[in-house]
Amino acid sequence: MVPTEDVVAAHKVKIEHGAARTTPEVRPSRSDFARSHTANWSPPVPVTSEEKSLQSFKAEWKQHSGKLPAHDGTKSQKQILIIELHDFEIYRSPDSSGNRMGRNYELTSLHYLQGPTTKKLSFDGFVCFGNSRHYVRAVPIQDSSVEGYGDNEDPKVVPYVQSELASKDKSFDIWYRLNEPTPDYKRFQEPFLWVAQFGKHVLDYVEEQPKRSVTLKNFQKEFHQWLTQRFARNPDFGTWHRAFRNHVDFRVGVNAYIDYFYLQAFNLPNSRQLLAHPFWGECMARGSTIVKEQEEVVKSTLATPDVYMSFKDMYFGNCLRESRPSGSIQVKHENRKRKLGFPKICSAPPASTTHPPLEVCQPYGISPVRVGDVIALDPDETDRTVWRDSEWEWLAYVQSVEILENGTQRLFVLWLYRPRETNIFKAKYPFANELFLSDNCNCSERELLSTDVKGKYTVDWSPVTIDTTKRFFIRQTYITQESAFLSVQEGHKTCMCRKEKPAFIDSHHPGDTVYLTKTVRGEKVLEPVVIKSISKATNKVNVRKLLRLERDCAELTIKAHRSIIDPNELVLTDEYEDVAAARLQRRCYVRFVSKLDILNRRIPFPYNRGGAGDLWILTMGLSTVNGEQRLLFLRGLPTGFHEGPNIAYDLKLRGLSIFSGGGSLDRGLEEGGAVEFQTAVDFSAQAIHTQRANTRSPDTMRLYCGSVDDFFKAALLGNDPQLVAPVGEVDFIAAGSPCPGFSALQQDFLSQVSLRNASHISTFCSFVDLYRPQYGVLENVINMASTRKGFEDKNVLSQVVACLVSMGYQVNQYIMDAWSYGSAQQRSRILLTIAAPSLHPIIQPRHTHSRPHNETPGRCLGKLPNGENFGEREHYPTPFGHVSAGAVTLDLPDIGNGNMQTCIPYPDHRLSIVPTRNERTLLKCIPRQPPGCGYKEAYALGLIPPLLQKEKKQIGNAYRRIKEAGLVPTITTVLCLQDSRNGSIIHWSQHRSITILEARRTQGYADDELIVGTLPEQYKIVGNGVDRKVAFAMGLALRQAVEKNTAGFTANGFLEASEELVDISNEAEDEVANVRNGSVTHVLVPRPKKQPAPQPQPSTAIAARTHSQNALVTSKPDHVATISQIPGLDGSSEEPRNLFVASQFVGPSQNPPGLFSRLSQTVARGGGGFSLSSLTPSTKPATIPVLGKRNRQEDMQDIIDGKSPRPRGQPRKPVSITEEATDGHIEGKSARPRSRPRKQATMSEGPQIPQMTNGEVESSTIERSTSSTNSYHDEAVSTKIRHTRHSGLSVEFVPKHWNKRPELEQQEMSR
Repeated sequence: MVPTEDVVAAHKVKIEHGAARTTPEVRPSRSDFARSHTANWSPPVPVTSEEKSLQSFKAEWKQHSGKLPAHDGTKSQKQILIIELHDFEIYRSPDSSGNRMGRNYELTSLHYLQGPTTKKLSFDGFVCFGNSRHYVRAVPIQDSSVEGYGDNEDPKVVPYVQSELASKDKSFDIWYRLNEPTPDYKRFQEPFLWVAQFGKHVLDYVEEQPKRSVTLKNFQKEFHQWLTQRFARNPDFGTWHRAFRNHVDFRVGVNAYIDYFYLQAFNLPNSRQLLAHPFWGECMARGSTIVKEQEEVVKSTLATPDVYMSFKDMYFGNCLRESRPSGSIQVKHENRKRKLGFPKICSAPPASTTHPPLEVCQPYGISPVRVGDVIALDPDETDRTVWRDSEWEWLAYVQSVEILENGTQRLFVLWLYRPRETNIFKAKYPFANELFLSDNCNCSERELLSTDVKGKYTVDWSPVTIDTTKRFFIRQTYITQESAFLSVQEGHKTCMCRKEKPAFIDSHHPGDTVYLTKTVRGEKVLEPVVIKSISKATNKVNVRKLLRLERDCAELTIKAHRSIIDPNELVLTDEYEDVAAARLQRRCYVRFVSKLDILNRRIPFPYNRGGAGDLWILTMGLSTVNGEQRLLFLRGLPTGFHEGPNIAYDLKLRGLSIFSGGGSLDRGLEEGGAVEFQTAVDFSAQAIHTQRANTRSPDTMRLYCGSVDDFFKAALLGNDPQLVAPVGEVDFIAAGSPCPGFSALQQDFLSQVSLRNASHISTFCSFVDLYRPQYGVLENVINMASTRKGFEDKNVLSQVVACLVSMGYQVNQYIMDAWSYGSAQQRSRILLTIAAPSLHPIIQPRHTHSRPHNETPGRCLGKLPNGENFGEREHYPTPFGHVSAGAVTLDLPDIGNGNMQTCIPYPDHRLSIVPTRNERTLLKCIPRQPPGCGYKEAYALGLIPPLLQKEKKQIGNAYRRIKEAGLVPTITTVLCLQDSRNGSIIHWSQHRSITILEARRTQGYADDELIVGTLPEQYKIVGNGVDRKVAFAMGLALRQAVEKNTAGFTANGFLEASEELVDISNEAEDEVANVRNGSVTHVLVPRPKKQPAPQPQPSTAIAARTHSQNALVTSKPDHVATISQIPGLDGSSEEPRNLFVASQFVGPSQNPPGLFSRLSQTVARGGGGFSLSSLTPSTKPATIPVLGKRNRQEDMQDIIDGKSPRPRGQPRKPVSITEEATDGHIEGKSARPRSRPRKQATMSEGPQIPQMTNGEVESSTIERSTSSTNSYHDEAVSTKIRHTRHSGLSVEFVPKHWNKRPELEQQEMSR
């Protein structure tokens, strides 16, 4: 389809109004090719062949032989002949077999000689010896050498090259000494000289070290110390080091130039000694390795028996093969299950889908329904309309009963869900008699009377032993809005409607740091403030303002000589304001950092992560002296300021990573502080060496370079425990299973390769089934949740969740957008988390960065049986805006078209694939303005020359520039400029694709991390990884979950002895024989708690408060001082011994009692916020104060915590029906509404917000985007919104006829 005239005209207008730089070519650029192969060039003198030149030089040498060395010092006894080379250029040889088409005669640096992509080089230039001078062309280079090795006084080097002809000379050892290059080649020669000097230092250092001792870790600090001792006062060395930005960590540089260093070491006399050190293998120099590759023996995807039964009917089921553990491993497996509280399965799940015979429903007869009963009833027509395939009876748990005047009982229930009524309804589930308690009650639905009940069932709650052929059992709670599964708790048996929700004011105290909602340019943002005082009478909070140093004090930072500023650095002020309590959001935490530490970049972890986890730092205060504002360094925090804790966690989970790739997910999770990976498995040698190069313990970590199926087979048999993690020694499993099997970019999802990749999604389940970890995380593309054409009755995500839930794991899944956690990338993934029974689950981390406008479509993970979406993308106010592509690469130098491939300050700032001559010319035709132009727009504007035009005029995103102010498209494994679907990889201002370093930063890799392999392999590792910002956010969420667990669970997954543990050795059926020594193993397992007898809830009065509701929570200090009055705030560099605070709060001078426990309980206003409960161990569940409409994470958090119900008053009396009844309050004793389907979770109840006067609160209306879910509302809603379950409409009126659909009634009213 050719672009229309309107499109062409519109783009031409934008081009005309743009800057002059939008034209394809605005300034001449230096040639990328040797001048001898450019048009209209002629040599300065006639060209002489190298052979004739050498003959003349030999004759000249004979005249001066007495002044030169007799021979070269080697056994060959050749006489040395040094020839000077001037005005030279080095370029790619045209006959090089390693060259790509279109790159012949390209200028290149000498250190790429005999590299992976540059096999042969040639040179042109003047060769001189004595009085002879000749100009030579196309002289092929055989070898290169450097003079200066071993010199501990002069760091400079002198480079030489040897031609192929010179290397064959039988009498002379002939070398060309490089002098001055041509002006155009100088930009290639200078980087080479830096690299050559680097190589001299590396090889000299290695030579002085003990044999086989130098690893990559030596280049992190020790190498720099050696250099400074050797050349501390040498100005040439200082110049060389400044070019590397004075870095002390040289590991990335060593890895970048490892092939050149290897070639130089190989040609030295002591090469055997130099090449024996381990760091060559760590960088995989010239194919050497340090991690042994394992032979691939297993060709199928192995699965445990239960996992095999779950996935064998999937479209990739033929790729699976059932495999069982050995007897000894089975014993360890059963021990592990008991120690973590998994129930025992006394009979195998049925192989068929037919339901096993269950106990029949027991009619009540004349008996009343009691609290605690599990009742059965039939769905009516309205219910069947919404719920698909609802031919079975519905079950519910009775949480409360009211007696009506006619003696009928009104029942308040929590609905029980069968597997087919949850998000796993498309999955094969092994237990037909398992039910799930839900958080969905009938409090807002039509009345449920005892006359509607068929009878009741006897149900086993949290059984220790599961019988798959007998009565119903319940072990998990299904969270309807999250579609998550949690271990059932006693508190789950009461719905949220009947529980007391703590007031926001009661959960905060003076000195706490919280977020305040503000509207900036029409957008809501969160700003950190400090609570000074709280007034319960007016429902107002007096807060102290905090500014952001980078955003709000840009000019003052220059005067304060601050250059490097973190986005999460705050400034303390003396400004206060009264705000409504409803404007305060979740907790945030501020840590003081001294002047000395901030200037030396010693920011404590994890406050050094730019605001991740709602963590901030504070160093400076804003003072006004003589009417002039100044930034002064603080000596400490004000009295009463509740500082964020110093986070440390010593007991780490033992991690196992499968499909680990380069380890980006693993390291991000480790940085959260709760896990340490001891085992990693990946098939790629480059990826596993990258993992090793960046791990903290490379010598002790198990690194398996091979197939996960071969690893799994060894684990099933208990083989090779030094390389394969034994069962019982894994507490956490992370997996990024192969995404090509589900990627939208694949051509055929039924190809054998795609089927095998897709089948490995079951591998995570098999590893979990065998090892039984405490926690686990699975990452994959969102398309994994899609239904495949021709297999609409099956769903991969549904089956994965079903398989894990059937094991007894708590499971949750959600969309994680990279930009929501500080990444500059349009990357969205599914994160599925598991937790063993009774452990605190991993809650989705709260967003810290906003979404880009107009670039974020709505997305969900699928639909439920009632037609509702689940796992929707969420949007709500955040403290930071999105990070743009330009911001993440702002400090990187301009490398033009990238053809040089050497950037001294940033070694990885180079292209993975250098484009050909035609591609580089085409890139110059892509306009820079308006942002985001590609080939399609350039063609429409007539900017593409005919010789460069493609056959297809409409090629989508090919050759498209990234928007500097927007996000970088998803980094994939291969960089392909002409890709019509994923070609948006062109730099916004430079005529090239993005570099490896730019891709690394986009993915969140730190600059000092190594990526091993060739340049295309490095880019593949980057694209295969999980975004580091997302992984780090998950690491913080994992840490929060681990810290909340009860003291009975230790870091290694074992339950300590307690009063709830019993010795099961007396139970014959629970005895486990030790296969190796024949003894009986006594295992401690939790004793099942007795269920309390069902009884009606008592009616109690609310206890009187000890303090007045109108009391002002404040205290008066002896002295209140402003910042400008504090002695010592003079900006001096000396750190005083006695730190003085900047100013004092009008609040308590000491932390109030129970501060740490309150921090643990508030968990940042939602499940996703980072908790500081690590301060003190606490077994008490966290509580979440509610502000207006609750978000889904907060609702889930309350369910997790199992809060107790509030006391309720007397049962209300039945009244008659009136048409004026509103908001679902039904009046009457005989008729009741029948239109609203039951068993539906209400998601849009109007929030209850304290009364506020005009002007107290800024406009807080948040538009619900049509493309995403807005889960957080702060504004009051006057009308109760009720979603119909027929069409999904939001209806803001009260229907008069309950037997009609509200939307139909609304249409009748409009007529």
